[in-house]
Amino acid sequence: MFKTYPIQLKTLLDDVSSGRIQLPDFQRGWVWDDYRIQGLLASMSRGFPVGAIMTLEAGGDIQFQKRPIEGVTTNGNVELDRYLLDGQQRLTSLYQALKYEGPVESRDRPGGSRVIKRWYYIDMEKALDSNVDREDAIFSVPEDRVVRTNFGRDIVLDLSSPEREFQHHMIPTESVMDPMSWGFKYAQHWQEQGSEHPYGNAFDYFNSFKTTVLDNFTHYELPTINLEKETPKEAVCTVFEKVNTGGVTLSVFELVTASLAADGFSLRDDWAERRRSMNSEYGLLQAVDGVTFLQAITLLATQDRRRNAIASGLSGNQIPGIGCKRSDILSLTLSEYHQWADQIEAGFVSAAKFLQSQFIFTQYNIPYNTQLVPLAALFIELGPELDSANAKTKLEHWYWSGVFGEMYAGAIETQYARDLPEVTEYIRNSTEPDLISQANFAPARLLSLRTRNSAAYKGLYALQMKSGAADWRTGKPLTLADWHQENIDIHHIFPKRWCQRESSPPVPPWLHDSIINKTPIDSMTNRIIGGNSPSRYLPGLRRHNDNLREVLEAHWLDEELLQSDQFTECFVRRGEAMLDLISRAMGKSIIGGRETLSNALRSVGLIPEAADPEFDEPDAEAFDDEPEFDDLGESAYDDELQVADN
Repeated sequence: MFKTYPIQLKTLLDDVSSGRIQLPDFQRGWVWDDYRIQGLLASMSRGFPVGAIMTLEAGGDIQFQKRPIEGVTTNGNVELDRYLLDGQQRLTSLYQALKYEGPVESRDRPGGSRVIKRWYYIDMEKALDSNVDREDAIFSVPEDRVVRTNFGRDIVLDLSSPEREFQHHMIPTESVMDPMSWGFKYAQHWQEQGSEHPYGNAFDYFNSFKTTVLDNFTHYELPTINLEKETPKEAVCTVFEKVNTGGVTLSVFELVTASLAADGFSLRDDWAERRRSMNSEYGLLQAVDGVTFLQAITLLATQDRRRNAIASGLSGNQIPGIGCKRSDILSLTLSEYHQWADQIEAGFVSAAKFLQSQFIFTQYNIPYNTQLVPLAALFIELGPELDSANAKTKLEHWYWSGVFGEMYAGAIETQYARDLPEVTEYIRNSTEPDLISQANFAPARLLSLRTRNSAAYKGLYALQMKSGAADWRTGKPLTLADWHQENIDIHHIFPKRWCQRESSPPVPPWLHDSIINKTPIDSMTNRIIGGNSPSRYLPGLRRHNDNLREVLEAHWLDEELLQSDQFTECFVRRGEAMLDLISRAMGKSIIGGRETLSNALRSVGLIPEAADPEFDEPDAEAFDDEPEFDDLGESAYDDELQVADN
């Protein structure tokens, strides 16, 4: 698959200059900083290794769009010999410093954004002085070759003419690879000066410098790994993920972009327009990126290949599988992209409508962005078959089983490949897919759902609103319009301050930050609640909403229990209601909820018992990240009530 051998630097630079070595178009442009280029030249001037480069032989099945290295101008008729896969920055810097006829484009500092243009020189005197570090003998000067200080008023060094270079014993690096012409002119200059060269004979001095320093450049060989033209695209992708020393990993989208560009098609432009169109109508589709889009297309394309193979009479291992792994995406053809792209775009729009029907309104509230891939593909595969009530119920069972079973946190590409045929069969013939049969939600999981980072947390959040939850103060149902206008978010029912300071015994954070003690309400309602007990904040809310009892019931809260600050019974009942909601969403029963929740409360003394059962505190996913107004204080709380009343 590959061969390793050394190539002379001069040969590599000639191939770069002629265009026989070019970059695949997916290679990102990059500029090394001035200091790093000086270090590279200093290392090579001493014959030190600077790393290997990697090339890919042209002429195989991989036909990337090519572009020359920065600074190279080709006439378009040159025959490409190799793509440069790794070593772009070294070869670009070396080409511009040693062969390019213009100044080197660089950066002012490591990580800097300001572009500067510099000429590079070797100080012959310092390079031949064994007491001077070689790095100090390599330096750069501005584009006009004049070094100034005192805000440009004073000239420190002027190398703006060959005569000034000779006088200061400074050889420009663009003369290094063919040094004798410059050396003869250097010796001639000192001979014509009529003054004696400071080190005796000028030509002998230059020749000593050539032997000690310049021959390291002209004889330098770079280790080269050349991938043969039969190398598959997947291996090339692996190079950039695992081997590329530039530290800029390329996505499979960029590789496919480069591959299709060879056919005259700009995937990047096409995707940008599709993304703009989808996002303009459905903001939650901002979660769909280029790789996600290609995965969905590849699912349908590989399924189509499989069907065609079966129809043609193939069997066994001759029949390709359904998938959207990296290797599958890299095998996508331009004709397949054109065949499925419009349909998949429509599939994502249908997926967005489905998510909104489940009260998922923004990209940040999608439980699993990854689940959008099979969801979009299913809408294309099944089409009008998903319009019936029964089909929609089955689709919801699959979707929520994936969310609450947390099935999309692992090897998702394998799951995608199973989803497309299995869910299709489920919709058509009621054959339960593996995902639904394997999905499980343990009651104790509610206790560890504390932040919005979890898919199950986001899912339960959406189902709360879908089940008819309204805002406590306004009584308005929590809809898409209210979501944006009223700043709806999830907040504590029994505030943290009350749980920590007034509850006896105190409610520990792993319980009061559980999603069981949180519910979706608007920001003003949350400010009215503040850090106070329910018995203190409920009267203020009743003045705004005569139907508060019904609203609380939609949040699975009993007004009398809440009014009497009964945290424990509210917690258990609400947890049971949540488990029932999850059970209905998944289409399967969940048992043991009340016992699990009661044991959790009993373990910290909130439910007394002679012999407390053991209950391990569940691992928290993160510290609680919900907005809280417990620091309002008494006077601020009264002010908030006054504002609310007005």
